[in-house]
Amino acid sequence: MSNCVIRFGGNSLSKLPVLEAFSSLLNVSGNRLTVVVPAVPEIQQIIEQGIDLLIGKAATADLIINQVNSIIAQKLQVFKVEEADENIKNEVTNLKNLLRGIEFTGDFSIALKDQVVSFSERITATILHLFLKNNLVDSNLILPEEIGLKVTEEYGNASILFDESLKFNDLLPTGINLVPGSYGITLGGKIARLGRNSADYSAAGLARLCGAEVLQLWELDKEFLTSDAIFVADSKLIPFLTYAEASELSYFSELSIHPRIVEPLIATHIPIHVFRLLGQGKELTTIINSESVISPNVVKSVVHTEEIAVLKLNGPGVGFKPGILAKVTTAFHHSGINIRSVITSQVSINIILNKNDIEKARTICSNLPLSSVSEIIIENQVSLIAVVGHGMQQHHGVSAKLFTAVAQHKINVLLSGSGASDLVSYLIVDQKDTQKAITEIHRIFFNQIF
Repeated sequence: MSNCVIRFGGNSLSKLPVLEAFSSLLNVSGNRLTVVVPAVPEIQQIIEQGIDLLIGKAATADLIINQVNSIIAQKLQVFKVEEADENIKNEVTNLKNLLRGIEFTGDFSIALKDQVVSFSERITATILHLFLKNNLVDSNLILPEEIGLKVTEEYGNASILFDESLKFNDLLPTGINLVPGSYGITLGGKIARLGRNSADYSAAGLARLCGAEVLQLWELDKEFLTSDAIFVADSKLIPFLTYAEASELSYFSELSIHPRIVEPLIATHIPIHVFRLLGQGKELTTIINSESVISPNVVKSVVHTEEIAVLKLNGPGVGFKPGILAKVTTAFHHSGINIRSVITSQVSINIILNKNDIEKARTICSNLPLSSVSEIIIENQVSLIAVVGHGMQQHHGVSAKLFTAVAQHKINVLLSGSGASDLVSYLIVDQKDTQKAITEIHRIFFNQIF
C-alpha cells in the first residue's frame, strides 16, 4: 500500500468497530501512506453557525468553544479516552483566540472565515491521531500548509494549483500521514477552503501530486447504489462508474463525495476505489475510472435531492427578451449563489437553486431592473429526481420509460430536462410524490431490460 492516498470519513469517529478496522489496516500498510481527514460534521456546523452568531452578537466565543469541546468529549468517549491531549487542546485554544478576535472587534472577512472553519478538520485530525496513538499505530499529523498544498485565492471555493504544489512529495514525511482535508494555502500565505465538504477533492489532488496508483475512499456515508435504500429496499451496489457518472450522482443527490473529486484525476486516469471496512479488513464496493461501461438498461442509478427550489421569473416574452438571464446570473454570481440548472420558455424562466439560497435569490431578483418580469414565484416543496448513466442520447427509450413510470401513477411533473451531457435526465415533482416516483422509476428500469 505504498504511496497511497486514502480519504477516511469524518463520521467514522462515532463508530468504534470502523475505527478498529481502520487502525488494523494501517498496521499492515506500507511506509508511504497519506490519510486525508474530513471534519466531524457536528464540529464544522458549530463553527460555521457560531461565526454568524458572533457577528450578530447572539453568541460568545466561550459558548462556541464549550459546544466544540462537548463534541470532542463525545468522540473521545467512543474509544474510551477521558481527556484531550495537548494537540487537541492547542487546536481548540487557537480556534478560541480567533473567535474572540471576531467577538471583540466585529472584524470579519471571507478569508478569516476560511481560516476559522479549517479548524473543524484540524481538530478532527488530532482526534484521529490520538486514537491511532492509543492503538500503537505511529502516525504524523501534517497540515496542508506544511506540505506546500497551494491553492487559488478564491476563498470558500478555491482550486488546487498543481504546478505550484510540486514540492509536496519532498515535504511529505515517510510513514502514515494524517492531513486535514478541505483547505490549502494561497501564494500569499493565507488559508483558503476548497469548498464545503471538499476533503475528497483535496485527497484527489494529493493522489495526483504524489503519483498514487489509486485513490481509496474508506467508509462513505452513502454508498453508490441503484437508488436510495430508504425508498427502494432492494437497491444494489453499483460495481463500476465513470468519472462523469460519479460526478453527476454526487451533484444530483446527497452522496458523500464531492462533485469535484474527479478533476485532479482525469489527466492521469487515477482510478477511485470505494471500500467499506469490515472486521479487520475492507471490501471493495465500487470502482470509478475513465472507462465507460454502459449497463444493459443504460441507467446506473435513480437519485434525488429535496434540497432544491425553483425560482420562476414569469412574464409575457421573458424568454424572448435578451439580457434577463445575464442580469440574474451575474447578480447571483456576485452573491455566491450557485445555479443548478435553468429551463426556459417564452413566458417563464425557471432557475433551479439550492433551497437555502432561494429567499436571497428572490430578494436579488426583486431589486433588479427586469422590465419583462411580471411576477416572481418560488416552488420550494419539490424534489429533483435524476436518472444517471452513459448512453442516454443513443437510447431514446430512456425518456419514454421515465415519463411512463410517473404518468401511470398520476405523478405530476412540474419541470423536466436533460443534462448537458448524455448521462442524465431529471424530473422535478411535488415533494409528497417523491417516494412513489423513485420507487416506480427504479422498478421500470431495474426490473425490466431493454
